Amino acid sequence: MMKACLKALLLAAALSGCQQKDLLKGLDQQQANEVIAVLQRHNIEADKADRGKAGFSIAVAPADFAAAVDWLRAYDLPSRPRMEVAQMFPADSLVSSPRAEKARLYSAIEQRLEQSLQTMDGILSARVHVSYDLDSGEAGRASQPMHISALAVYDRDVDAAAMINNIKRFLKNSFAEVDYDNISVVLSRAKKRSSSLPAQRRKAMPPPCPG
Repeated sequence: MMKACLKALLLAAALSGCQQKDLLKGLDQQQANEVIAVLQRHNIEADKADRGKAGFSIAVAPADFAAAVDWLRAYDLPSRPRMEVAQMFPADSLVSSPRAEKARLYSAIEQRLEQSLQTMDGILSARVHVSYDLDSGEAGRASQPMHISALAVYDRDVDAAAMINNIKRFLKNSFAEVDYDNISVVLSRAKKRSSSLPAQRRKAMPPPCPG
């Protein structure tokens, strides 16, 4: 009887250690998929749950929570929600002014460029800034040359010169009026983190969850 009680207590303790902890909430599907992909790449099991109007949530085991947070910081996740141009200008909204319309449009373009750059092999995250003249064309005012700057964080050994050229070529072909010399790209390598758990932490981890 005593052994049976002890087994029950051990099983209850193991099950309590298996209870997953919410890591993120309120994500869209793209954000959730990006988080799941990164965590799985680093051997962290995670569950994605569709909460309907509340968006998607990601949960991990308590023992993996700290490591999961570290990896999300390294990859700058979750990414900003995808913003479609149609969302910037809904059919039933009133645009306050041509300047406001132009600012919102360029903001959407910057986000779409960032999302596209992040699909390139080796790039973890990207930020794009476009210098645009809100007053160009008004009262006969000549427009100023457009400038584009990009910051890309990468996670592996790459040919930096080739990556910069690829990014600049992509940005150049995204605009008809930008000069190649007015595009600047800065690369930054993500901090290396060990994908394996320290021995001390492995010993402290709870036993595998009973199947």
